[in-house]
Amino acid sequence: MPFATLRKIRPFAFLLQVMAILHPLVALSQSDTTLLLNEIEITAQRIVLTDIGKHTDVLDSQMLALGQYNNLSAQIAMKTPLYVRSYGNGTLATLGIRGGSAAHTQLLWNGIPLRNPMIGLVDLALIPSAFIDEAQIHYGGHGAAFGSGAVGGLISLSNEVISPVNSVSLRYALGSWDTRVAELTANYGGSKLRLSTRLFSHYAENNYRYRLNEDLPEKNQVHHQLVHYGILQEIALPVNEHQQLSARLWYDVADREIPPTSTQTTSKSSQQDENLRMTLQWNHYGEAFKWQIKTAFLNEAIDYQDSLIELYTHNQFRTWIAEAESSWAISSLINLTGGLYTEDVQANSANYDQGTSRQQHAAFASIRYITQDWLWRFQVREEVTDEDWSPLLVDLSTEWSVLRQMTVKSSLSRNYRTPTLNDLFWRPGGNPDLMPEQGWTFETGLHYSTPGKKPFITSSLTGYTRTIDQWIMWMPPIKDVRNYWSPINISQVHSSGLEARGDIKIIEKAWTFSANAGLDLTWSTFGNDLPEFMIMEGDQLFYVPVENVMAGIRITHPHWTGYYLHHWYGSSSGINESVDAGNIGAAGASYIFDGAQIKGTLYLQADNIWNVPYRIIERRPMPGRSFTVGVKFTFF
Repeated sequence: MPFATLRKIRPFAFLLQVMAILHPLVALSQSDTTLLLNEIEITAQRIVLTDIGKHTDVLDSQMLALGQYNNLSAQIAMKTPLYVRSYGNGTLATLGIRGGSAAHTQLLWNGIPLRNPMIGLVDLALIPSAFIDEAQIHYGGHGAAFGSGAVGGLISLSNEVISPVNSVSLRYALGSWDTRVAELTANYGGSKLRLSTRLFSHYAENNYRYRLNEDLPEKNQVHHQLVHYGILQEIALPVNEHQQLSARLWYDVADREIPPTSTQTTSKSSQQDENLRMTLQWNHYGEAFKWQIKTAFLNEAIDYQDSLIELYTHNQFRTWIAEAESSWAISSLINLTGGLYTEDVQANSANYDQGTSRQQHAAFASIRYITQDWLWRFQVREEVTDEDWSPLLVDLSTEWSVLRQMTVKSSLSRNYRTPTLNDLFWRPGGNPDLMPEQGWTFETGLHYSTPGKKPFITSSLTGYTRTIDQWIMWMPPIKDVRNYWSPINISQVHSSGLEARGDIKIIEKAWTFSANAGLDLTWSTFGNDLPEFMIMEGDQLFYVPVENVMAGIRITHPHWTGYYLHHWYGSSSGINESVDAGNIGAAGASYIFDGAQIKGTLYLQADNIWNVPYRIIERRPMPGRSFTVGVKFTFF
């Protein structure tokens, strides 16, 4: 179906149309449901482990099911202590791990980097929960494994298993501000070929009420409609006992009105995003030798309009990616891994003098050594972007099992980031003389767990320090010098912090009680004076609160689940004014009912349950209390 046609279809009509197409395929596959089918696993993650010696948070399917009608940005904001920089419900949301910029967080989808080469980031508000089976957040520098951009950390999204059982799941939800969410998931095929289709549609008027502060009356948000819909298609084909081919297609369209700030009376701006992502992968699994070859094509476009100032822009990029990697277990103690990566980018924008391109090639290798009490991994990577070579990126990580239940982790890594295309070529403002960022990160931590014991307890404490030279930051206009924003190199930025995590699970007969908490203390400061911007050495970076605290509790029973999540963050500096501390709570409950050929679930979800007025970005009011009620049916 052509892109232009898809744009004209209302999202719910689009969902119904594809459901009608899928229905005969699913019905046809029912003849295979009496066969014992093998589970087909799609694995596209890097063979090199990314969490050795480093802090990692995992949002598995059970965690994602809590507040499942939210996008990825809301999932991370409520279930980790991370500070997600959101401009409002459904609008731009980015993440700067450990006080980094949004361009310092790499986003992987089954091992494929999804970064926008023009702006260096991915909008987390456009990642639907319906397309995710698991999200892992890897903290710290991962440049030796994934190259430019993985300075603060990376988010790894995965779709790992296509169910061997033919089934269709339908989910529908209604919520505050005329919110409507519809999702369909179908797993079908036979013992030799399995397919999975996921569709979603999300509409919201977003005319929520908010307060500028607690002393003022509520106001209604205006011009904030959201329409977002898409499809994820997966195919798995086992070649033989040790080899498998797999393919995926991700297509989604979003149409978002951009509301006025709290200092504006009206807005006429809007933005349309169109994303097409396709991957093809060939895996070989052996006892001692493994390899994978994968390729990807990304075609993404952003259209922005503002009739008040007569601004209309169209930005588009196409990226071709290919990667080959192999892993050889020389013995039970030593494992070698190596690979090649290539990327070709073509980008076009009315704000470039002409279309621009970028080519990047890389070679990487690692060695892993295991003893009874120690685990070592050493990684190296060399990249060339056009004709510019990166410094040799290295990562030395280790884990020492002090006791049976206690592990000490440490990591030293060198990282860098090349300027984005907009950093260099945007007009007006681009700076072709920018230098790449580079620096070192060191972290160490203590991890404690009680496997096989009751209650189940896991906890960790991690400390880190990072120094980045030539940090790139877009800065506001300078009087009598320029009247537009432009990026500059800041000589140094120093970051350090502490991260604490704790989880406990108690199982009593049919009841399970779970509680978790997290604390992040982040100091990310300018390393030199910038008097023209009234910035002094030691000042905290913009939109980086020092304190972030998250806590949650969950009670589950075979037929129902209840939970409460709470996130508190400290105040931070904005570009024009400070952002006050926030105190946000969310709660929900679900009930499961079973039948012979059907399984159903009822959901109730409440966000900002205490109706607290708050901001994440200055002058961008966030929504008050909201409710969502939904139902899911699964047919076997």
